[in-house]
Amino acid sequence: MFEFKPNAIVWDLDGTLVDSAPDLATALNNVLDMRGFFTLSTSEVRKMIGNGVPKLVERGFNAVGVRPDASQLDILVELFSTQYRACATDNTRPYPGVVEALQEIHSMNVPMGVCTNKPEAFTRQILEGLGLAGFFSCVIGGDSTSARKPDPEPVLACIRGLVAEPAKSLMIGDSVHDIHAAHAAGVTVGVVPWGYRSAPVEELGADFILYDLEGLAGLIRDAGQVQQLTTH
Repeated sequence: MFEFKPNAIVWDLDGTLVDSAPDLATALNNVLDMRGFFTLSTSEVRKMIGNGVPKLVERGFNAVGVRPDASQLDILVELFSTQYRACATDNTRPYPGVVEALQEIHSMNVPMGVCTNKPEAFTRQILEGLGLAGFFSCVIGGDSTSARKPDPEPVLACIRGLVAEPAKSLMIGDSVHDIHAAHAAGVTVGVVPWGYRSAPVEELGADFILYDLEGLAGLIRDAGQVQQLTTH
């Protein structure tokens, strides 16, 4: 857990704040169909999410027996981007409790940002389309810095954008990439039990598991009270 009042919270997007798998599957399947291949189930696509669009497209085509080279992958990624831009918020929705948690934490004046491996333009499209953009004062996508999670640079860039300190910040994610990135950045990290990953949530190595998202505001308040008591 954490025993300090966070001066900022960094959130992952896909699998943490929103379930985007249905729309990602639609875009990927449209490209597969355009290339004459069979399509994949949403549950299959869920297992491919987490390392950015190029890796998702590569994994999708690997699943149908194709190993695209670098130039072919660039073309496929461009096709995917066109398809995804048209459907990115058709069936993507916040997970239960997300909006309420964001509202309460926002009312506590704790700065929040998003750090995701999804391209920044798509991230902003989704946040705006779902009415979540106003909660976040910094958005870092997979193409916003020179590296993606699990590299710590995107997390550190988001914290700099929030004018915060890593040691006094929290990150909330759903995958081992979030945990590795946060720990490498010196940030305490919690993980939600839903989302996109292959390993059990208990085995990811997070500092805590956030089973009840709506309880996060209470944890922040409790940590702040403990901090006040220990400084007097």
